[in-house]
Amino acid sequence: MNNSKASPPKARNALKETKTFIPAEKRTSLLFIIIAFCVPVLLYLQTLSFGFTFADDDRIILNNINFLSNFGNALHSFLTDALLVNSTSFYRPLQTLSFMIDIQLSGVNQTWMFHLTNVLLIGSISSLLFLLLRRFSIPRNLALLAALIYCVHPLFVSSIAWIPARGDLMLAFFSLLSFLFFIELLQKGKMIYLFLNWAAFTMALFCKETAAFLPFIFIMYLLLFYPAKRFEIKYLFNILLIGFSGMFWYGMRTKAVGNFMYRDGMVGIKPLLHNLRIIPESLAKFFFPYDINPLPMYSLIKTLIGLAIVAAIIIIFYKRKKLKKENLFFLFWFLILMLPPMVFKNLYVDYFDHRFFLPLIGILLFVLFALPRKWFINGNSKRLWIMVAVIILLCSFTFIKSRNYSDPMTFNNIAIAQNPNSAIIYNDRGWAKENMGDTLGAIRDFDKAIAIDPNCGDAYNNRGWLKRIKHDYRGAIADFNKAIAIYPDFQKAFINREIARRALGDNTTEKPSGNIAIAPNDALALNSRGWAKENKGDTLGAIEDFNKAIAIDPNCADAFNNLGYLEMLRNDFKGAIAYLDKAITIRPIYGNGKAYTNRGFAKLSMGDKPGAIADYTKAIEINPNYAGYYFNRATAKYASKDFAGALEDCEKALKLDPNYKDVLNLKIQIQQELQKINH
Repeated sequence: MNNSKASPPKARNALKETKTFIPAEKRTSLLFIIIAFCVPVLLYLQTLSFGFTFADDDRIILNNINFLSNFGNALHSFLTDALLVNSTSFYRPLQTLSFMIDIQLSGVNQTWMFHLTNVLLIGSISSLLFLLLRRFSIPRNLALLAALIYCVHPLFVSSIAWIPARGDLMLAFFSLLSFLFFIELLQKGKMIYLFLNWAAFTMALFCKETAAFLPFIFIMYLLLFYPAKRFEIKYLFNILLIGFSGMFWYGMRTKAVGNFMYRDGMVGIKPLLHNLRIIPESLAKFFFPYDINPLPMYSLIKTLIGLAIVAAIIIIFYKRKKLKKENLFFLFWFLILMLPPMVFKNLYVDYFDHRFFLPLIGILLFVLFALPRKWFINGNSKRLWIMVAVIILLCSFTFIKSRNYSDPMTFNNIAIAQNPNSAIIYNDRGWAKENMGDTLGAIRDFDKAIAIDPNCGDAYNNRGWLKRIKHDYRGAIADFNKAIAIYPDFQKAFINREIARRALGDNTTEKPSGNIAIAPNDALALNSRGWAKENKGDTLGAIEDFNKAIAIDPNCADAFNNLGYLEMLRNDFKGAIAYLDKAITIRPIYGNGKAYTNRGFAKLSMGDKPGAIADYTKAIEINPNYAGYYFNRATAKYASKDFAGALEDCEKALKLDPNYKDVLNLKIQIQQELQKINH
């Protein structure tokens, strides 16, 4: 007889549960977190094949590749601006540090790695957003779908597909993390959350200035959701830590970039009033993402739609009295975090979509709380499936829109097609064309920029620079004069004009109207002045300025290239190669291959013909539309007795410039040599 008793059903089930390491509730939440991460990551994986747009990413990364490649410069990234030139007011040290880490991980300057980091960040933000929505008691299914709708929204394509928007992604990541830790601190009271909140807040500060407004978010949340919470000493400690971080950040920022004013923009009340349209425009584009432009401008239609949405929000706010504190907090989130982008006015672009990424989370929460809760509980799944359909639709739009950032010409062509009256876009496309060797096309774009905006001083300066290269010195001087008339302290235009005047034998020298002609810490300005001195015949003065530029910025490729050129003039070809090696290491595509062709000449002068041909070939790879590079390689091949190869390069050069006299003369010499061989 068997005396053993069967276990009751409940006991068996309980025993079974003990074998599961993660409870069912946590397993489900973990699965949702993984889904929230994976969907935007998969959506944006195509960006790994994209290159640079040459819309600031060249100035931030390519121009500073040597600095970024040396992780020993990590601390110095906190003492300079985002462009590493100490002449802008954009302080983004953790963004700079993240680019350095990208290069360390990939081993070299790999564009896919920069894009991959942005993709991983949007996945992580999506997961954090899901957790935030859950903290506000949003049902799990709805929280997941809402987080996905937000993170695949085409309005935020620029935040992920455009590498320089890294600062906004990092700001959102650390801000959400800091706020989540703050909620945990209030709910559980553990000191660990206090330190985590403070650490994440500090990280957010060094990503972007907007984080300075996060303490207002913390205070508003505390007052609205925990009005009766007893004040404890640890909260005072938290205030002191956050205050310390704020003062430390402000001191470091002031040391690195000084005040908030600079030539290309304005900061203050006047820009804030001018930018009030940003509020309705951002709302219109969030709810109706039908016209997403890489470089947007104000639209009357969007403004009117946005104003209608503002009216609807006000009505909902007053009608939903039971949720007044929640809705007040969500609207406060939106408005307080939208304030920093609104106090800044760029002269050429009305606003940037990626700056809406963190503020509009407040509107997402407002919308979720405006929806009837019964729609998403008690097995009612029809509306959830509607949200799934919306996600699929938004993913399709975003997938297509992301391709606008695949390369410089695509980026600028799309921007011009959507906004044909923007001078700055034509100016930027002009530089993209110049980088591709299309100098005439670049000049046409600068012409168009000036036609749209006769006060576009940058376009005048850029066009003058190209005219100077083509030896149209009088035309160049006229353009530099225009640029200076628009910007009386435009140092580069003054220096460029002086170089053009020296080329004409005009020794007249004029300085900007400011207190100093050259900013003492502006490496590029010192480099330009050095070149002006060389044109004047003051070689020693030029070398002094080039060395000063390098002392200020060890990654000033221009100065290294110019020193190499001066060494060639002194017939010190070994010394020239050393300087040119440095310029190429810093910026492999420097001057559209200028450093390679200079080094090729130095190598040829030393008898290294294969080395010269290799350098000239590299210059042609960088800029295949410049006849001079083919002529240089033809010369090296001629010296190597490769007459057939030299003749082929001459033909290529003449296709680009049929009247190139030096090429025509070399071609005659080559044909004579070939006749001797054939006879």
